[in-house]
Amino acid sequence: MARKPKKVTISSLKKKAPKVPPLTCIKIDHVISKLEKIVERKKPLDKKQLKELVKQLEPFREDNENLRDRGIYRYDTLHHFINTQ
Repeated sequence: MARKPKKVTISSLKKKAPKVPPLTCIKIDHVISKLEKIVERKKPLDKKQLKELVKQLEPFREDNENLRDRGIYRYDTLHHFINTQ
């Protein structure tokens, strides 16, 4: 006897989905604020400041990758769901 296919629910799809990265606007504002202060002081950006800013910006690379993965997951899941209907 043939088995019934498992019912797909939104909650089951959410459990399998990649996690949503944290909000980054506050972090971006912080980096912009530091850059504005450097400009206001009319001093060149030194290596220490540059290293600090790069260190603060690097997590955005991972957050961006996570958002991209989540979008791909949603597209692929929806595509599979539509094609199996």
